[in-house]
Amino acid sequence: MLLALLSLITAFAQDLAFGYTPAPKGNENPALLVTPGRAVDEMFVEITAGGKTVTFTRKDVPAGMQLRFEWPRDTKVTHAEAFVRARFEAGDVSEQAVPIDYSYELPLKVDLSKARADLERRVVIVNVTAAVNEAEITSYGARKVVLDQTTVPVKGGPGEVEVPIVGDPSEVVLMEVKLKTNTAWAGFSYSPWFLNIPHEDVLFDSDSAAIPPSEVWKLQATLTQLQEVVEKYGGMVPVKLYIAGCTDTVGDSEHNRDLSNRRAQAIAGWLKSNGFSYPIYYHGFGESLLAVPTGDGVDQAANRRVLYMVGANPPPPGSGVPSVSWKGQ
Repeated sequence: MLLALLSLITAFAQDLAFGYTPAPKGNENPALLVTPGRAVDEMFVEITAGGKTVTFTRKDVPAGMQLRFEWPRDTKVTHAEAFVRARFEAGDVSEQAVPIDYSYELPLKVDLSKARADLERRVVIVNVTAAVNEAEITSYGARKVVLDQTTVPVKGGPGEVEVPIVGDPSEVVLMEVKLKTNTAWAGFSYSPWFLNIPHEDVLFDSDSAAIPPSEVWKLQATLTQLQEVVEKYGGMVPVKLYIAGCTDTVGDSEHNRDLSNRRAQAIAGWLKSNGFSYPIYYHGFGESLLAVPTGDGVDQAANRRVLYMVGANPPPPGSGVPSVSWKGQ
């Protein structure tokens, strides 16, 4: 889930997390915040605002350390363009252009701590601190191709506001939204993106969570598909894998829930140890998520399955998977 960002709006690239101060207060300078996901040998940052450019260089930055890059305060300037280049310890280089819009008076704030998408209703739900009346929305598809760009009326707040997903929800990977009141605005980014990964199910031995050697090829094929997903979408959103274990109705429901959880965890462990370096979460649904509805005690092979779901956030309403507390691998 996205964290609460009351004075900081955050957008993600594959190896760098970017944030900025949307409403500098008092004599505070506007600032870009950069947090590397991996250790950095050298980082170069160039920021242009109001026709003036400032540059910064930082060396030997550990993973997870937040860096702050400020530029001079000018209340007539509310847009900046930043360019960030990072050379990681592994030797590879990441480059990212970061557009920044901010305001020196921003009574409207967006709280993303409980943000969620509802695919059935085609909306993204966020909390705001004031009443809003419209939203400027840009929806992006894979590789940040613009799918739709429009301004729509939005009524709500303070409290929850529903922002429509414009464009085909099955293709929208990232939304950039600017909510407006009569006198102020606040922007945020959110990803309703969600994919089910087709695959061959691993056939476990009865009452076992050990992956049989004869079934490993299926996981290798799934790993290849996941790597293709990362290549296609990883530069836009933080890719996360959710693994849901399911059983048929034979046996005790509590035992089936535990068994499906251990099998999902075993698959998560295999993928992680074989090269999938992105966050993995798992949950055992037991017999509560049947593909084929049956009575109790029915040996139905279609219900002995595992779902692989990829997204920037947990599976949303409309995905067919209930909201649960996912465990991290």
